[in-house]
Amino acid sequence: MSTKSKPADASRRRFLKKSTVGTALAAGALNLKLGSSQSEAGDVTKLPKPAFTPFVQALPVPPRLRDAALGCAPGSPEAKLCSKEVWHGIAPEFDPAHPSHHPDWDRKPLRCYEMTYQECIHEWVPGIKTPSLGFNGLVPGPTFRARLGEPMVIRVHNPLDIEASLHHHGAHSPSHSDGHPCFYTLHGETRDYYYPNCVPRNADGSEDWSESPSTMWYHDHGNDVTAHNVAHGLAGFSIFTDPFEEDLIAKNILPAIDGPDGEHAPYDVPMALTDQLLNLDGTISWDPLDHDGRIGNLFCVNGVVQPFMNVERRKYRLRLLGCSLARIYELRLSNNASMLQIGNDSWLLPKPVTVTRITLPPGKRADVIVDFSKLPAGSEIYLENIMEQTDGRKPKGINTRNPIRLVKFKVGGGTVRNDITINANTPLRPHHEIPESEIVATRDFKLGRSNGAWIINGEFYSPFRADADPLVNSAERWNLTNGSGGWEHPVHIHLESHQITKMNGVRPREVWAYKSDVTHLGTNTTAEIQMRFRTFCGPFVFHCHNNNHEDMRMMKQFEVCGKDPVTGAKHPPTLNNEWFSVPEECAGIPHDFIKANPHIFS
Repeated sequence: MSTKSKPADASRRRFLKKSTVGTALAAGALNLKLGSSQSEAGDVTKLPKPAFTPFVQALPVPPRLRDAALGCAPGSPEAKLCSKEVWHGIAPEFDPAHPSHHPDWDRKPLRCYEMTYQECIHEWVPGIKTPSLGFNGLVPGPTFRARLGEPMVIRVHNPLDIEASLHHHGAHSPSHSDGHPCFYTLHGETRDYYYPNCVPRNADGSEDWSESPSTMWYHDHGNDVTAHNVAHGLAGFSIFTDPFEEDLIAKNILPAIDGPDGEHAPYDVPMALTDQLLNLDGTISWDPLDHDGRIGNLFCVNGVVQPFMNVERRKYRLRLLGCSLARIYELRLSNNASMLQIGNDSWLLPKPVTVTRITLPPGKRADVIVDFSKLPAGSEIYLENIMEQTDGRKPKGINTRNPIRLVKFKVGGGTVRNDITINANTPLRPHHEIPESEIVATRDFKLGRSNGAWIINGEFYSPFRADADPLVNSAERWNLTNGSGGWEHPVHIHLESHQITKMNGVRPREVWAYKSDVTHLGTNTTAEIQMRFRTFCGPFVFHCHNNNHEDMRMMKQFEVCGKDPVTGAKHPPTLNNEWFSVPEECAGIPHDFIKANPHIFS
């Protein structure tokens, strides 16, 4: 297979050489200035920050990503691996002849989108123009709105001088499209991300509709640079529905998601929580030597610092996303009112759970119903964070005396007559537990620290190694243990949901007891989880979602292996501990290029 010539150092590796700190990524594609080192400052809350007045800017809601007419058809000869237009090609599962491609994936027309990594100027603080990074130049990026059963291709362009990898967090996707940290979209190139938008299929061919997602998000996942890229703005929402959830909306149990203009409806509100850190000149403060985790002192929601939101006297659905790198939020309403949590991570719960507080580590989502109907017009209440945290290691604990106000809700209008009808007893999505009889293997993973960086089972992440080789259509038990002392780790596992059966030997809190894609490991915590591996074979990863820990090698690779159709024996992993030997069509990168540029994949 012919390959297009590329300079070996046209990448973040060139930044490593150019950087003022020698061996670490300094400022990124925008030559952003380094700020004060958090390791030197200790308490980030004491660092200076730009002056601003909170709650003067309305909460923005990211616009929807619109369908696009692509220049050449996905999977066509003009858009295959090594083509001029789409050098990284498309997932081999896109081909109807592929053994994993199910005819159901083609029941509905393919929807196509286009997205570009871009440098942009963004106002995290009103009036302060900050060089940032955004998908299509937006922070947060545009929202994907998809329906289960509607396949889609996102053609992603990367003009930046970094390797990039788009990860749909919580998605059930082919390995090529999953956002594997080394399945890059290289500088100046394009990749077609194929999402059949299917639910997992069981071994008997039946569809597991309990796995239908609702609130997902996406972000960059490039190897070694995820923290830098997400801190600079490369993240966004992905909202899904299926006929079951659409029926809940049609019955007025849940509010509408889609407005008449095709944008997001007003009573369903995605909120990405980010703590940002700016230098006094307005540039993003970034410390490449901070391995504990980046903490900011500006509390932003949907990319703006401490916004307000006008609300009617009715129920609202808030999709809360922990979009920070290291901060762990403990959220409450300032009037201590209860909320109905209806979803955890990507999935609806079996029924609502009444809560007054929500713990939101990095990467996690909480889908909640907040009822403003009993508040008088003119009331003002706040979404608050009461978790005190001054560095990236872990929080100091709950501090109710000094809450951090994130969003001001300004209540207005009269009583609403057509409010949604959801209550604490409303059935939502049925949950299917993984029975003990399905478990075929148990694996232990201990998260630790070594040489100032991060390890799992005593090893740094290697893209050349398969650390686990589960068999497709099987289920396993994993024991995840935090053995790193004074640090906490939110663990994210790609490909499918997992079910937490025990936390330190007991059942987890109710909202975490069903499906998760992030399991938070506090100090000296062991989580026992169960997970299925279905539909797609190939390499996937799991890692700490404190992105600085992930970049500093707290990540493992598992490769889902198929069976030989004749002998029934399990295929061995493609990774061979010597070089990045993933099949070219799966990685979207030719072997000749990988062998010529091993430093990019190290």
